[in-house]
This record gives sequence, C-alpha cells and structure tokens, in this order.
Amino acid sequence: KLLETYQMGNALNASYEHSDSIFFDNRKPSGQHHFYNIFFAIRNFRISTFDYYNYQTRKITRRKVQPLALKESKDRWYLIAVDTKDQKLKTFGLDRISNLSVTDKTYTNDYDYNFREYFKNAFGVMKLDKQSPEKIVIECTLQQGEYIMGFPLHHSQKVIREEGKSIFFEFFLHPTYDFLQEILSYGKEVKVLEPQSLIRDIKTHLMESLKNYI
Repeated sequence: KLLETYQMGNALNASYEHSDSIFFDNRKPSGQHHFYNIFFAIRNFRISTFDYYNYQTRKITRRKVQPLALKESKDRWYLIAVDTKDQKLKTFGLDRISNLSVTDKTYTNDYDYNFREYFKNAFGVMKLDKQSPEKIVIECTLQQGEYIMGFPLHHSQKVIREEGKSIFFEFFLHPTYDFLQEILSYGKEVKVLEPQSLIRDIKTHLMESLKNYI
C-alpha cells in the first residue's frame, strides 16, 4: 500500500497537468481517521476505550481494550486487541468505532501472538479458533480465471490445471464466511469442488438468496 501511494504520488508530481487523467475510487470506508491514534496506542502499549457498533445486534457497547495490531481486509482496517472484559482476542472494524480514547494507562504486552502466522491461512479477519485450514478447490471460467490469476485471492493460490474452457485453482485456508462471500460474488463463473462442507454452505446461501426473488 505504501509503495502504491508513493508511486502514484510521484506520477502526479511529475505530471500535475495530467492529474485529471487519473481517477480514484470515491467509495472509501469510514473510520480511517482513527488509524493514527490506534497505531500510537499499539506502539506505546496504551489501554484504549471506545464505543463499538455491532452490525448483527445493532447495539453499541463500550469497550476497553489492549490494542495489539492493525490488519487490512478488502480496503477496510481492523483493530486486533484483547478485550479486558474477558481477556479474549477480538477484531474491531475501525468503521464501527466511535468516541475513541487512548488513555494514559499502559499494559504489559506478555502476549505471545505472531499475527503473521496467526493470519497466514486466513482470507479475512474472521475468528479462526474454531476452524482448521483445509484444501479448497474451485473451477473457474477461463475469463474469470484470468482475473483471479491477475489478482490472487490468497498467497496459497495455485493453478492445478486447465481443462477445456475452465481453470482449476487450489487454496489452503480457513473456509470462513469472508471466503464464502468472495466465492458467491463471482456468481456462475466459479464453482467450488472441495470441500463438501463449503459446497453445502454455498448451496444453502444460494437457496436462501433465491427465496428473496420468489
């Protein structure tokens, strides 16, 4: 991300008169204004408090956390922190945080989390404790397969074969809801071949979606 921003900045500075030829996506997630303060809290081991809106319950609760890391997923940023209420590791979308306060109180970071390893087999930021990574195989149309090769879904992605008008990909990751949503977004262009549990989940969601149009 930093390299992209640097390269774009250089291009615009070099040819400012042509800046109208470059168009950025106007759809931006909210909550990014919290980034600096949360990063400060992480670096200085500062306990932080904020109000958090839950999309499922549609309720706002006050949280007190020990911030540990920030992670991006699909252009949204998430705080990874230990909730002091139950001492559990949780993720919080920055777009749902309000009334953020970085306190003067510090915490001792005795946690042995290796987040690069923790999220190694993750597609997004969904909770991974109750799922094990597994092999996932999908079949794509040639056209959609080209897009997926150009912008890989996951670092474990590999092409296992091309057959007729299809490309077959293999992944090794947690089949979380994030990944299910990604697969569903491709519609009829992508078909899951393994595992059976993910196939069942896909079918269930498609049937439920169909009911909205009957």
